[in-house]
Parts: sequence; C-alpha cells; structure tokens
Amino acid sequence: MNNFPKILSIADLTNRWNMPRQSIHERIKYRDFPEPIIFVSNGRTAIFLETDIVDFEEKNPWITTPERRERRQRFIYSLINK
Repeated sequence: MNNFPKILSIADLTNRWNMPRQSIHERIKYRDFPEPIIFVSNGRTAIFLETDIVDFEEKNPWITTPERRERRQRFIYSLINK
C-alpha cells in the first residue's frame, strides 16, 4: 500500500490553494492544467495525481497562494493599463 500514488480531488485542491471550487473548475479548462487520471462518482469527481499537481505548481507558482494570485493579477493589470 505504500507504493500507491497520492491522489487529489477538487476539494483537496481548494484546501491546498485556498481557492474556491469554481475558480479551480475554471482553471481546469485551460490546456496546461493536468489531466485527471480518473473520474469517480459517476463521472462527477475528477481525481489528479499529486505529482502532476506539484509539476503544475512548479510551472505556475502564482497559483499556490491568494497573495501570489493577487500579485500576479496586479502585475497583469499594470501591463494592460500602461
């Protein structure tokens, strides 16, 4: 059982990133988000490998905390309003 990979659901990601479920569902629509390894509960619940999520976080560090997301949003806003 120790070799079983760690898996994460949308609920786990909401806790991990302190982000609303709706925001995570919106993010999943982008093509750079990891693909779920399986859907459970009659196809309603996506399950992700933790290693895929860690790789995603390394490529997108801004997603991991509300503060980082806000800084990124302010940066993008400053670029648009130049």
